[in-house]
Amino acid sequence: MEFGINKKIKIVWICQFSNEHVQDKLPLYKKSPICAAWITNTLEGFKNNDEYEIHVLSPHLWLKRDFSFEENGIFYHFYKIGIPIISRNWPSFFRFDIFTNFYFNRKKISSIVYKIRPNLINVQGAENSHYSSVVLDLYKKYPILLTIQGFISLDVYSKNDFIKRNRIKLESKVINACRYFGGDADSELIIKQMGNKDFSFFNYYYPINANIEKLNKSEVIKDYDLMFWSRIVQDKGAEDFLLLISNLVIDFPDLKAIFIGPVSDDYFSYLKDKSKELGCFENIFFRGFIESEQKLYEEVLKAKILVIPTYNDRFPTVLREAVCLKIAVIAYATGSIPVFNYGDERILLTEQAGVNQLTSYAKKLLANNDYYNALVHKAYEHGIKEFSIKDNCERMAMAYKEILKQKQKNINY
Repeated sequence: MEFGINKKIKIVWICQFSNEHVQDKLPLYKKSPICAAWITNTLEGFKNNDEYEIHVLSPHLWLKRDFSFEENGIFYHFYKIGIPIISRNWPSFFRFDIFTNFYFNRKKISSIVYKIRPNLINVQGAENSHYSSVVLDLYKKYPILLTIQGFISLDVYSKNDFIKRNRIKLESKVINACRYFGGDADSELIIKQMGNKDFSFFNYYYPINANIEKLNKSEVIKDYDLMFWSRIVQDKGAEDFLLLISNLVIDFPDLKAIFIGPVSDDYFSYLKDKSKELGCFENIFFRGFIESEQKLYEEVLKAKILVIPTYNDRFPTVLREAVCLKIAVIAYATGSIPVFNYGDERILLTEQAGVNQLTSYAKKLLANNDYYNALVHKAYEHGIKEFSIKDNCERMAMAYKEILKQKQKNINY
């Protein structure tokens, strides 16, 4: 049996994602948080494509059985993970999945791929070894484009336990097995530093949500001066954001700041206690994780400035979306973030741990409306095109064409 329509060029995406619409279609024991919205955004650009037939392979939590469906010309294949038959997570004292480099996952993914018989495979991220490790089984059989999402090896804050060491080892193996990569410009250098010297690199971004362009951005009342919008963890700079607020309240005692994003109970308690020590507890609001896309953007639009004090990122989705929502951005010069300022200053950048410089930038934006508006306008005009679904899916499609052309040359040779 072969999945799909034989007349089109078949591209398999190997990734992990979920959204509200997908969960409404899947046979689930219960729903789980949405994840990897950038995958959903990018798929929008390949719906009912005349040339490419996209097959998306993704694990999903709480799935009763493996489940496939087709919608808008895209084929979705969701599969169960964990202990076979019962689909529970492996117990911490016997991580068979880790010990075997995700043997069962790799077998399942490979089986689906062989049925599809794709022309090319596009793996979305090497850092998630529970699916990316299948590259080691497939790279000699199919051309593989690895789109960079991030690098687990650059994560300096998470504990260096057996699981992380295994992910780092597999990430390195996967990256060195591939010959085609796509993503933000800075990732090309990281790949070389990891030992791969023989590859082709294609520059494109995961695009912004299609609904962002339709939102009214000019008449929203700004309830918050500053916003932290990310997973609320140390390596995303949550504590640096607190230090920034504690600096600002000296000159702006009525300042309001908001945290938006998922956070563990322990870290939430720690941040609350820390904000009390720093004297800014009354100035901070915690909104947590907002599952509804509409409610999320409604809340985000209430902020005047987004602060991205991250220590480990490539080119954050929140940056791409914030500039297109006409929100000013102050960020650490991490990963490929500085690329956004090539040719002109559109966001304000400082080195990592530069809380004093963050403070200076925030004061300038809060005190000078003309400067604020000019910066926001430049960022919006550049971002709305640079991060559009149309442009980036065209760039990705051009990468597919080039890789398949090189494959054909090699066959003829």
